[in-house]
Amino acid sequence: MEFVAKLKYSEALNQIGVQYMRSLLLIAVLLMLFSSAAVDAHQIFVRPISGFANLGDTAMLPVAAGHNTSSTEMPEGLTNLTVIRQDGGVIDHILNEKSDTMGNWPIFSFDVEHPGLYVITSYNGGGAWTHIITNPPAIGYWEAGIVDEIDFDAINKTGWAKDWYVERSYPLHTYGKSFIAGPESDYSIASKPVGQILEIIPLTNITEVGNGDFEFQVLYQGQPFSDLELIAQKVGDDTKIRGTTDAEGKAMLNLSSTDELSEWVVVADTLMDTRVVEVRDAPRGEASNEKSYVGPVYRATVVLRTDF
Repeated sequence: MEFVAKLKYSEALNQIGVQYMRSLLLIAVLLMLFSSAAVDAHQIFVRPISGFANLGDTAMLPVAAGHNTSSTEMPEGLTNLTVIRQDGGVIDHILNEKSDTMGNWPIFSFDVEHPGLYVITSYNGGGAWTHIITNPPAIGYWEAGIVDEIDFDAINKTGWAKDWYVERSYPLHTYGKSFIAGPESDYSIASKPVGQILEIIPLTNITEVGNGDFEFQVLYQGQPFSDLELIAQKVGDDTKIRGTTDAEGKAMLNLSSTDELSEWVVVADTLMDTRVVEVRDAPRGEASNEKSYVGPVYRATVVLRTDF
């Protein structure tokens, strides 16, 4: 797998032939996609098959959805992908039920026709969800939809305690970002924001991934977002590397690796942060005085590799 992932597409084609190379790439895709590392919450992220591509190559972009890097489910609804070239050109694509797939991975590919760094961004509106505590303090279940759209009178409440309440309710918005380096890449572009509502920006040069401390910045609506946890995991390793953003939205994570090829998924999540959601009254049982957290949840990921 590492040999195929690090080999430049065009060199491989010249050395071993088109058909055999395609077979190897399919094997590499399967091995890479089914390598997993648990992460904390449902999100969408793009894991390019290779971090480098030559002119004339076809870049393959599997899109993951779920609670780990192996993609446990198909993305819900539409996923918008945008490929931004170094010269400013843009490729827009929408993943839907007609997209090519491999298992639970929708796959988009594009021809590398221009030199430079390619920034791949994704957005998925992951529906709306409401968590109802039916039997406090902890027993509950998830109901699809935002709290204001749910007909609580129509729900069968047999077995519910009199102090049931809505713990949280939110529409989910997930953002992703990854990179593919072509010839003559300007890697400083990776450290510039692209305008996602919640965005993780690699401040350290992305070619330094795997060499130790790596600095990130988190922006919310274009402004530094403090006191937010960042979690990084190397694909194939369950260890969580954690950090918390400072007043400038910055955090340092140790992304050390001795592997010849490593891939990292870094995640930020606004959760029930009251700078984003509100605490207010919602439907609840007659014996409950609990307030509910209601508002949007934003999740962002950035995928980094050691083969840029």
